[in-house]
Amino acid sequence: MVRGLYTAAAGALVAQSQADAIANNLANVNTTGFKRTLLQVESAPEIGIYRFQTDPGSAPHKGVAVAPYVGALGTGSQIYDTPTVFSQGPLQQTGNPLDLAIEGSGFFTIQTPQGVRYTRNGQFVRNAQGLLSTTNGNLVLGTNRGPIAVPNGPFQIAADGTIAQNGQTLGQLQLTQFGNLVALRPEGDSRFVDTGTARPSTATNATVQQGFLEGSNANVIRSMVDLISAQRWFEANEKVIYTQDATTGLSITGVGQAK
Repeated sequence: MVRGLYTAAAGALVAQSQADAIANNLANVNTTGFKRTLLQVESAPEIGIYRFQTDPGSAPHKGVAVAPYVGALGTGSQIYDTPTVFSQGPLQQTGNPLDLAIEGSGFFTIQTPQGVRYTRNGQFVRNAQGLLSTTNGNLVLGTNRGPIAVPNGPFQIAADGTIAQNGQTLGQLQLTQFGNLVALRPEGDSRFVDTGTARPSTATNATVQQGFLEGSNANVIRSMVDLISAQRWFEANEKVIYTQDATTGLSITGVGQAK
């Protein structure tokens, strides 16, 4: 086995995954509430190298095959994790009273067919039943863990998520924060799912802005620079693969000519 060939191939695969992650960030620079994804890389497990030889010592071990330890051999790189960056995105004023944005570390809580999910995309609508929902029909949940009815007519949403109309409180948005954001994973459509250890609780450092939407936190210029770096990383590993392949070919040709 040509070890360098496999090591370079592993690096090329990681570089390709890095490019895919960056391309996804670029594709969502205009997606409301989108949070960019990183790619964390670590060293692949090392392999112990031993030298097989015959013991030249005296009996009773003389002539017995032994394997002295030479050292550790690195096997390249591999993906460690793909965490989400939850930094605040820019707020964009729309003037639509059903458009909501969160300043701080909270999430809107929504009910989907797959269960409770969380989002920073506050582009909501009033559905046919008069309930506050996302544009694809998922109900927005209140502090009572139920849907929120929003009758026709002007209404106001306070900074704490309280919805009122004509001085009457209609409900309050359930704003959720998490003690372990690493366990909060993207599910697509700007939604996130608690994988079981995110530790959700009522948000204490979040305010709602009515008539605003939060933009994507993906940066075009930074993503383009990162994409170029990933491409060069891939090309470097690609050249190593070609070199290893050419060296192996020459070795095989040399052995054939020696015979």
